Amino acid sequence: MTGEAVPSYQGLYINLDRSPLRRERMESQLAAFDLTGRYARFSAVDGSTLNLSRSKIGPGETGAFLSHARALEEARGGGIPVHILEDDALLSGHVRPVIEDAISGGLFERFDIVFTDTLFTPHLGMLKTLKAVFDAAALPDARPLGLADLQIIDLQRESFSCLTSYVVGAGSIDRVLASLRGEMETGPTKPVDLFVRDCVASGQLRAGLLFPFVTSLRLDEIAQSTIGAGTQTAKPSVMVLAILRYMFFVGRDLDYARSCLDAATKQNRRKSDPHHELMAQALEFVLSADFQQF
Repeated sequence: MTGEAVPSYQGLYINLDRSPLRRERMESQLAAFDLTGRYARFSAVDGSTLNLSRSKIGPGETGAFLSHARALEEARGGGIPVHILEDDALLSGHVRPVIEDAISGGLFERFDIVFTDTLFTPHLGMLKTLKAVFDAAALPDARPLGLADLQIIDLQRESFSCLTSYVVGAGSIDRVLASLRGEMETGPTKPVDLFVRDCVASGQLRAGLLFPFVTSLRLDEIAQSTIGAGTQTAKPSVMVLAILRYMFFVGRDLDYARSCLDAATKQNRRKSDPHHELMAQALEFVLSADFQQF
């Protein structure tokens, strides 16, 4: 680390050696937000090179599980919180000030892990709530966001996934690692993000979410995901979920999101289904501020 005598946190981004373009894009973002001295690259575990005899999940998912665990292993000696990023993360200029504010504000006394964005199950009630909170947030243009500008959501009772961007408190790194190691001893039975979600739901780990999101993911890379290239991530449903997530990012570009949505759904639009059209119109009203729950 450079530029600070005692940094308040360290950052690691996970990147496969065979993904140089993602590395370049991440390094470009770090430079743009003056974060180069704070973050370092962590060479990801390539699942295609592993013996998977004990793993119950695919090679890419196994590699991701080991990568997150080993990144935390590398960070544990620093004695400060660590911000773990996957290499398709999209940053904003609010990342560092928000994390530093969360640390100084004692947020990691309450949570082991704090996410700066995540993927929610797209239930109508959840989307309506997030939309209302996002619209009500007073997001300043002239200064960096602080913790007071954001909502803190306890994730224990929420269905969430993805580990694109999260911070682990200094005192919680060993706790998170112990959970991951326990799963790895017999071979991972589920992807690392779903395993972490289950640990949070059971109370084994405590996780919070900062909202609106100060990070997101690159929509242009969804179809080229290293973990699921050519399979799940190529489906329109995955892109639509990613777009929903991106739209709650403080740096969102709605025109860009619309173009991605149009491209993802153009083959699936129903041209002559009155029932579908009526349902869509009704749900549009339910999502609006004019709808009242009785």
